[in-house]
Amino acid sequence: MRAGLWVLCAALFVTGCAGVEPSTRRGTFQQRSSLLGERAPQAGHPRGQRSDAFDELLRGAGLEDRDSRPLAGDSLTATQAARLLEVLLGKDVTLGQFPARVAVGFMLREVLDAGEVSRAELVRRVGRFTHLAVLRPDGCLAWVRSGQTQQRVGAVEWKDGTFRAGQFELGVFYSGKGGVFRQLNARLEETGGGAFADVHDDADYVSRTLDGAEEAFVGLAMAVGQLFSTSPTDNLAALRQMPAAVAALLASSPEYLEHFQYLTRGEQVQSVSKLVTNLIATWGTASAATRTLKGATLASAEVPVLSLSAEGALVMRRVAVPVGRAAAVLSGGPGAAIILQRAGTGANHGGPPKGPGRWRPTKEHMEEPARRYQAQITSAPEGQVYDIDNVKFDGFNGASLLEAKGPGYEKFLEQAVEQGGWFEGFMGMIKQARSQQRVSRGLPIEWHFAESRVADYVRVLFRRNGLGRISVVHTPPNRGVR
Repeated sequence: MRAGLWVLCAALFVTGCAGVEPSTRRGTFQQRSSLLGERAPQAGHPRGQRSDAFDELLRGAGLEDRDSRPLAGDSLTATQAARLLEVLLGKDVTLGQFPARVAVGFMLREVLDAGEVSRAELVRRVGRFTHLAVLRPDGCLAWVRSGQTQQRVGAVEWKDGTFRAGQFELGVFYSGKGGVFRQLNARLEETGGGAFADVHDDADYVSRTLDGAEEAFVGLAMAVGQLFSTSPTDNLAALRQMPAAVAALLASSPEYLEHFQYLTRGEQVQSVSKLVTNLIATWGTASAATRTLKGATLASAEVPVLSLSAEGALVMRRVAVPVGRAAAVLSGGPGAAIILQRAGTGANHGGPPKGPGRWRPTKEHMEEPARRYQAQITSAPEGQVYDIDNVKFDGFNGASLLEAKGPGYEKFLEQAVEQGGWFEGFMGMIKQARSQQRVSRGLPIEWHFAESRVADYVRVLFRRNGLGRISVVHTPPNRGVR
């Protein structure tokens, strides 16, 4: 075990949040809130070019002057965005850089998803992050654009399938407008879930310790360490409890997985903590949904593919994905990355996967759009469902149990919100999810929704009812399903 890692963990736990501002001045929220916009411009830019808001955000995220980046005034192409993501993935993120890194990852994924963006539009998009904050791995809320620490929430824990402190989750943006923090969705809109906490000035915390230069992964070491046993040889079993993207990355790299088995417990914790931190900082999530890649457009498209090198470094490349391959798909907002499963481990080899249950016929009535959406998500034989102990799932892909909710639920949202979530249809979902979780035998469960607003609503509803381990995913229907 590396003693230095645990000394850092202990120090972080005792001292709380590392203040990232250079001054130890105490002030009220009103005084501090004037600084929540842009970082102070850095004088003497070595390239002799004027620095705009996007350039400042890149610098705040850890991009150095010697790193390749688009010149000020130039548009940003998808190829350039991919290169910037590759550079950032190769850099460990500090606590001070973490908020800006999450925002830069969000913006670069937008370009990957939708295509070239002008410099003026990039600067406008940076403005969306004014008064937005994120939870850092050390359990503190910090503002995205200034990088300043605002207040401490608590220790980050692995709970209900996410890394969180209280109600706040790593990789999610929160608006601090109006003096309260409210959660935002993948479109940077308020989810309607109410206020999470008041914005207040934790002067005692933010005036303490260092300058935010310590590595961000240390804040997750205690949470990750709780998942590991004392015997390194038993720790491969702990990977089943890890975020799905981490488990998929390790499984996709047998060279590193073999090396991982011979690391000390401290080295294993450090390795996984770094991996989780970099995934969340760059891709907004460490969760993933396993599915078979389908569609004529995908066959010719280049998508970001993540993998681990033999040394455990996170690597990204853009490739044309072979249709029919099974992959873990990460999507923590705009854009998505995939982790390809090794040949022979996909769901479509040798017919439907067996697993702990059985396939059985069903005669339930379904509208045609719902039927097509279910087929899109599960790739199951028509008229077949997956059964475990008389509890039905729409499908099983060899890695995850699947549930598909097609179009048509969004029209009930207003009534559900008015009744506090106790609308009969959504209560039926809670009952169904509880039954599925009870018989899942440790397998991941994924609920896919055709409508993004419904997915956002059900995700919050599940977490409030102790069902946070179920992944709720917005998967748009293919053309013709709507």
